[in-house]
Amino acid sequence: MKNLYPKSFLGLLLLLLFSSNIYAQCPTLDAGPDLTIDCTAPGVELQILIDGLPELILPNNGTSSYRIGEPTCPMPALTGTPTGISIDDSYSPALPLGFDFEYFGNTYNQFVVGANGKVTFDTTLAGGFDNWGIGAAELLPFWDGSSFEFNMIYGAYHDIHPGIGGSINYFVAGTAPERALVVSYDAVPHFSCGVGTETTQQIILYESTNVIQVNLINKPVCAAWNGGLAVLGIQGNDLTEFAVPPGRNTGVWTAVDETWFFIPDGPSDPNTTFEVINQTTGMVEATTLPAFVNPGVTTTYTVRITFDYGGVPTIIEDEVTVIVTGGGFPVDLGPDIDTCDSNDIILDASASAPPLSTYEWFYNAVSQGPPSTIATTFTVTSPNSGTYSVEVIDPADPTCPGSDSVVINFLIQPVIDAPPIDLFICDDGTTPGTFDLTVNEPIVLGPQNPADFNIFYFDSALNPIATPAAYNIMGTNETITIRIEDLTGNCFVEATFEINYSAAIAGPVPDQNLCDEDGSGDEVIDLSAEFDIVVLNGQVPSDFTITYHASQADADNDVNALPTPHTVVAPSQQIFIRFENNLDPTCFDTTQSFTIFVNPLPVVTGAPSLVVCDEDNDGFAAFDLTMADMDITGGDPDLVVTYHGTMLDAENGVLPLPNPYFNDDIYVDFVWARVESITTGCFTVVFVTLTVRDSPVATVPAEPLRLCDDNVPDGFTFFDLTVVAPEVLGSLSATEYDL
Repeated sequence: MKNLYPKSFLGLLLLLLFSSNIYAQCPTLDAGPDLTIDCTAPGVELQILIDGLPELILPNNGTSSYRIGEPTCPMPALTGTPTGISIDDSYSPALPLGFDFEYFGNTYNQFVVGANGKVTFDTTLAGGFDNWGIGAAELLPFWDGSSFEFNMIYGAYHDIHPGIGGSINYFVAGTAPERALVVSYDAVPHFSCGVGTETTQQIILYESTNVIQVNLINKPVCAAWNGGLAVLGIQGNDLTEFAVPPGRNTGVWTAVDETWFFIPDGPSDPNTTFEVINQTTGMVEATTLPAFVNPGVTTTYTVRITFDYGGVPTIIEDEVTVIVTGGGFPVDLGPDIDTCDSNDIILDASASAPPLSTYEWFYNAVSQGPPSTIATTFTVTSPNSGTYSVEVIDPADPTCPGSDSVVINFLIQPVIDAPPIDLFICDDGTTPGTFDLTVNEPIVLGPQNPADFNIFYFDSALNPIATPAAYNIMGTNETITIRIEDLTGNCFVEATFEINYSAAIAGPVPDQNLCDEDGSGDEVIDLSAEFDIVVLNGQVPSDFTITYHASQADADNDVNALPTPHTVVAPSQQIFIRFENNLDPTCFDTTQSFTIFVNPLPVVTGAPSLVVCDEDNDGFAAFDLTMADMDITGGDPDLVVTYHGTMLDAENGVLPLPNPYFNDDIYVDFVWARVESITTGCFTVVFVTLTVRDSPVATVPAEPLRLCDDNVPDGFTFFDLTVVAPEVLGSLSATEYDL
């Protein structure tokens, strides 16, 4: 026999660890010890106890009346939490009962303890005076408003004095729905008689069955005070509601190790049931006590009470096995089977069967055919779950057949009907990243019945998600596992999907200048090649689609994307960007735009040429290249000129020549000037001619010019210097030199 209670293992463990008052109280249901009978016996009565009594006491029985019982239950501890009573004739404060308790039709969750052996549910008495006086004629039911009150448990009520010794404690033991409140009076002396007349007694209230137990461990008499009178019983809302054990009404009496039960005897809740269930066949074989069974073969029975507890259907169970001996032989169909597939299962009963035995197979206690010597096996097919049993009869001893049973459950194996979809939320700065993961349930279930399954979700670390309909993403991307389980949790299937919480924010693009290289008034540009990397602004290219449009409306509506390459017509064109997240086309940014300007090339106003004289007439000289700037730019301050040794260097704006510059080629050389607009960056390249001229060498005339003084002899006269020109020029051509 073992008890099977609907209790939390963790709660039970904590109770074991932290309570010093655990005791093996009478369980609500005890199926009794395992029993052994001979296979020829007509049956046996199960030794079932309910709240320690071999009679039917069900939870939620009406408390309009009570009957008296005398069970044998383990003794609780006498220690516990002090009630706060330390003086004579006083009531405790209102104390928590720990569970709902019904007493004469009313439900209570608080109680008050009296110093003189009372427990009441009237919290108006808390902290007040507990009257001790009992009259010899005051038999229960009785009420005087002081010594005898309604809604009171008297157990035993007599004048005792906790102020001179002993203690009054309480504790709650067990777990729902089978807890018990224990109130203990431990060695409390009688008033007047004092030491030597200590009373030790207990009042116990049981959850669910609302049974009241009184333990009189030692109840002596103090004849010197109040005539030694005492009373034990219960009294409800009026004088019609009471119960008193025989010989324990008001009088002079003693008791040692005496226990009384007050058992609710009103109409039971129609939703409360008592059943004895054959685990082999699943059949209910008894619904009342005494419970007789005749298994024929060794059988385990489940004894079950089903009742309403706090609005929730609750089951209390216990098991007992009836072992059948004598005759027969072992038959073993193997362990119970829970399977997630639909393959046939072959049961074989022939391993230990004597020769020529007959086999009769049963499905849920229904015969599947007459006994047969060849039906040694039975094929179980899906989806026929249930209890399968066999009876094997030895023709040499047909009295006690061999038998066995096995429970086979064809569980529902879920499948992923279609892969779950990835989920996306656009981070627009106001919408939170809260996902409803359950949108994938109808997708993965498909035509499967949702009532047949439980669905669970797990985050990237495989932690269970408690609120899948409102899951807050951690970061920007997570892998979610969805798990479909059958109702037993044995058969399951899993799939994964992604959830993504990201934005589409385009990087700003500065305005762009294009140079009209051919002077045609338009220019071609590859928009993607030029601007995509700027728009991405460091984001992953594969996550986004970038398109360029001629208007804001086209960008917003994702229409008329500009081709690549695209021709821009002078003087300019505004370009609108659409930056779209590839995970969701509704997540995009069209706030960015820029303008492309088509600019003409700089105009060179002159044909630049520089000439220098060669001082040593070797054909090489130094040129101040900036002397050509004015001829090239015409004085335009927007134009900057640099000089280069090759056209390619000038076009690329690299390797500018030093200034002054010495020509490389003798007498005549060329350099290239890059003429660039500061505003547009457009440039023109022109070549500049560099000419080196020899310096002329004059011939000194052989003789000085001599003339006679003119008519005025004053030392002055006129000379014609040109007469020496041929001599000064010597070999120089008069056409090339001036004098």
